[in-house]
Amino acid sequence: MYRMYVQVILNNNSKSTDQLYTYGVPQKLEKIIQSGMRVKVNFGNNKHIIDALIVSVLSSCDFPDNKIKTIIDIIDEKPIVKDEMIKLSLWIRDRYLCKYSDAIRLMIPSMIKYVHNIMIKAKNDEFVELSLNEKENVLFNIIKNNPIELEKLRKLYNGSDIYVLLDSLKEKNIIEVTNVEQGKGKRSYEKIISLSEDKPLDEYEINKTPSQIKIINYPKENQSVNIKKLINELNVSLAVINNLIKKNILREKSVLYDFDDADENFITEKSLLLNEEQEHACNEIISSENKVFLLHGVTGSGKTEVYMNVIEQYRKLNKQSIMLVPEISLTVQTIDRFVKRFGNRIAIFHSRLSKKEKFIQWSKVYNREVDVIIGARSAIFAPVQDLGVIIIDEEHEDSYNSSTSPKYDTIEVAIKMACILNGKVILGSATPSINTYYMAMKNQIRILELKRRVNNVPMPDTKIINMSSELDKGNNTIISEELYESIKTSLGNKEQTILFLNKRGYSGYVSCKKCGYVAKCDRCDVSMTYHIKGNLLKCHYCGRTKKMYTVCPQCGSDKIEQFSAGTQQVEELVKQLFPKAVIERMDFDSMINKESYENIYNNFKNQKIDILIGTQMLAKGFDFPNVTTVGVLSADALLNLPFYNSSEKTFQLITQVSGRAGRGDKKGKVYIQTYEPNNFTVNAAKNNDYESFLHEELKLRKEFAFPPFINIINICLISRNEELVIKTATEKYNELKLLVQDLFKERSLLLYRPIPHSIYKINDEYRINLYIKVSNHSISELKKYIRSVYMDKDIENIKISININTDTV
Repeated sequence: MYRMYVQVILNNNSKSTDQLYTYGVPQKLEKIIQSGMRVKVNFGNNKHIIDALIVSVLSSCDFPDNKIKTIIDIIDEKPIVKDEMIKLSLWIRDRYLCKYSDAIRLMIPSMIKYVHNIMIKAKNDEFVELSLNEKENVLFNIIKNNPIELEKLRKLYNGSDIYVLLDSLKEKNIIEVTNVEQGKGKRSYEKIISLSEDKPLDEYEINKTPSQIKIINYPKENQSVNIKKLINELNVSLAVINNLIKKNILREKSVLYDFDDADENFITEKSLLLNEEQEHACNEIISSENKVFLLHGVTGSGKTEVYMNVIEQYRKLNKQSIMLVPEISLTVQTIDRFVKRFGNRIAIFHSRLSKKEKFIQWSKVYNREVDVIIGARSAIFAPVQDLGVIIIDEEHEDSYNSSTSPKYDTIEVAIKMACILNGKVILGSATPSINTYYMAMKNQIRILELKRRVNNVPMPDTKIINMSSELDKGNNTIISEELYESIKTSLGNKEQTILFLNKRGYSGYVSCKKCGYVAKCDRCDVSMTYHIKGNLLKCHYCGRTKKMYTVCPQCGSDKIEQFSAGTQQVEELVKQLFPKAVIERMDFDSMINKESYENIYNNFKNQKIDILIGTQMLAKGFDFPNVTTVGVLSADALLNLPFYNSSEKTFQLITQVSGRAGRGDKKGKVYIQTYEPNNFTVNAAKNNDYESFLHEELKLRKEFAFPPFINIINICLISRNEELVIKTATEKYNELKLLVQDLFKERSLLLYRPIPHSIYKINDEYRINLYIKVSNHSISELKKYIRSVYMDKDIENIKISININTDTV
């Protein structure tokens, strides 16, 4: 008879196990067990051992005890997921139509997912056989000589009654069953060295080789240092270090994270004096009863200073704050500013960290060693103990929408999390998303305005360049004459330039002028992009590469050429036009590792780079006061994207890139190059006229039934078997259509027939889309139907991707 029960989420990817399971708690664990702990349980008829997370502890259960299995053992000494975060994960499952296991994994760093094995060993084999039956003897004879792992024992003993026999042997006190951690799951510590005694070099009783001298002098300057860092920077061997440790010249210790992150003597800077608008925003956020705020400030208006002042207020209340940025490249800049203000009391999360590094940062937050968590989207799930504020900078960016299951919207998650944890949310942007601003218009979010740049620095002069006129002048390049002259002037004044083109590679596509052949990827239904490095054609979806053609593979003509310039081609052209300038490129291809972002950021910040060319990562909040010229090289490439929100994205990108100019005491100039100079969106961006654009865009969205007036759910079926995915998509559509008849009649739902995705094949997988438009009051009912049709069990050889109000698949 159990006195306690637990409900658990299994660490299993199958849709058929996507439910809460109830287990009994053995008496020995009753005083220990808590929600948020991981446990080992038997699962299924074959009694497969699996780990699970406890989501609730119960004093009673509706099932008879003989139908309930018991917990084998606990994994964690204390909860690793707070009750509030468990509540958030359950909401995520319901909101984004994912599995329990997908939602709960967001809360747990991968390196803490220890691999635990059950170890079995005999206690005493003297006269044991006399008290055992035949089957127990067989099993015990396998165990008695050496301890054995359960998985290995199951292979040696094939009977289905193995667990019954083990329970019997355990009750007779003949065997011992324990959990044993595998090495790869253990917490990893960094080795740090420091000088045992700081004294003149001549007083050390050593040979004083060049390596020894370098090693001894390094800690003198740096106090304590990570051993790996010392070896890499000084190019010395571990043997020399170990020898100095043996002689007690160096002292070694292990810490959970690098000493550089934990320098207690870090000197911080004081906050800047706020202007009237900034001070009003801070006071409203801190003192207002509202939970969610939209900080709508023009580029350069000092939103970051507002963020830091609000965080400082919550630090005084001993609360932790989360600061989210949309791009890893911005993390570098944000860390730089926040470290100067808050010293070592920050943790950093982003996708370029290794599993080990992420676990170290997670541990710092969990142990309350930090006040501020900085990072990209995933940092929202850091294990904060007492939440003050969640800040989402550049809240309009698509990168806040997860592209893998669960496909969550970070803004929605932040708002829900703040409600659960009693914190606040600040959404900051110069170009807020239509959805966010619409919520502000409906008084669901409190809006705060910063209408002027810091120190009243003027907005840059912006000009639209008609590229058709450039062709008439005989200029066939992607750089207009006026932009060329402005770059030339900036270089002469030792000022910097940013050139934006939202197309990486050397050229957009490769085609034959004679027969019209376009080089396409064999695995994907897209054209390949030419990359000058390696003379390669590359698919930007699956990564496949092939050598550039010298003749057309279809007609044999040598008229095969590149069309539509990419960032690599622009880089080559600009180097020809300005041979003495220092030019760098920032795009996905040039950012090889996490150091690449930091190197380019620091070099541009320190004015070692004259011209920076890049894709949309340049539009995301960079603050360089010496930039006086900005060129948007092709606004048309943004306008013609096949999405309902392409105008919104175009306005945001042009406005954000333009905002990089003239942020210091020098006047900025922006050139927007386009073949559609009279386009409303381009002109609204040129005039920094968000309100006019918003009014026009909302009018169109309402007329054609698009968000925020309606919800769009996209269900994408993906398979390598083209015939199967088409057949399954049709069958599931018909099944769903029958279930939603009442919603049809209420005119609260539109269900479209399945159609091929705009990019039908990626990496040899075919994709079929089903689009549904549904009103806010009917979306919950629709989700139940979708879950029953698509989510209740796995569909063989078919993957399902569900997106709500986003275009990512």
